[in-house]
Amino acid sequence: MNKIQLSELLDKYFDGTCAPEEIEAIDQWFDQYERKPDFTKTLSDDKRELLKSKMFNAISARTVIEEPVQKIAVVRSLVNNWWVRVAAAAVLLVVAKFLFIDKALLSNKLSQTANRDFVITNYTKNIVKQILPDSSVVWLSPNASITYPKFFQSKSRNVAMLGNCFFEVTKNPRRPFIINSAHIVTKVWGTSFRVLDNMNIAAAMVTVVTGKVSVSKKGSVAAKAGAKLSPDEVLLLPKQQVVYEKNTDALLTNKQADISALSIYKHIDLSFDNARLTTIVAVLNQKFNVDIKIQDEGLNKAVMTADLTSLNLPEVLEVLKTSMKLNYEISDDLIVLKKTN
Repeated sequence: MNKIQLSELLDKYFDGTCAPEEIEAIDQWFDQYERKPDFTKTLSDDKRELLKSKMFNAISARTVIEEPVQKIAVVRSLVNNWWVRVAAAAVLLVVAKFLFIDKALLSNKLSQTANRDFVITNYTKNIVKQILPDSSVVWLSPNASITYPKFFQSKSRNVAMLGNCFFEVTKNPRRPFIINSAHIVTKVWGTSFRVLDNMNIAAAMVTVVTGKVSVSKKGSVAAKAGAKLSPDEVLLLPKQQVVYEKNTDALLTNKQADISALSIYKHIDLSFDNARLTTIVAVLNQKFNVDIKIQDEGLNKAVMTADLTSLNLPEVLEVLKTSMKLNYEISDDLIVLKKTN
């Protein structure tokens, strides 16, 4: 496989158009590569640092490989999973593509690396978990993105986002967590909540589940106050919501918001002993107030034994993906389970 073929195969892999034989070719290429010397040792420090950043973004945004969820009984060895090997090959292909194809972008990418900002975009149809430098967690719905630095500042923790994101913020009153989105600025003092905002959205909103959040319009005096709490900000408590209407440029507060749609992020204890998927789905629908459907009849007889302690629904779905050879797609209020090959 020559360098041009590697580049073309990389594009197809990230577009999701790889045929099974092409994925096998990636796997074989990786088998050959892992026995070769590390060619990155010959690179300069700045190029090596750039490669690290590029590989990190490729893994996080496309393959979404992260630390294993704790307290999961059913766990398969990652070393032998073909998808990990393919992901590793994809990372190496990113390196190859950079070395042989993307040299013209070097100066721009070096600037991004120097700023130490990571941009994570969820291109999947799943909900993706991302752990931030302060151990806060953000759950990205499909097409959502989060931008954050490698290290937070001493006085505040600033991130930027677009789309539908649910945050579980680590408490630190001395360093408020500040979220910049398309139309609003959200200041957090240790809580769990959802921010829904995008460039082309008619109404942005923040819904609080626990803790306390303050919201202001982007560009306002309150938004520019940084870590300080301004009198012009809208203060939200649990089960409250603020909606920014783009047409009227107004913030509207709902003191009794419906937070049932956010129940998927509740951490609960579940246990299944040789249970069929149909039984598991019925329990999940009831516990998380969701609508999960099984698309393929062949999955109805699939069984699982697992201790799912203190997990939310996205984490449970990841366990199902790993142990029962299925995938899922989330669209609005519907979650569809599909059989994988």
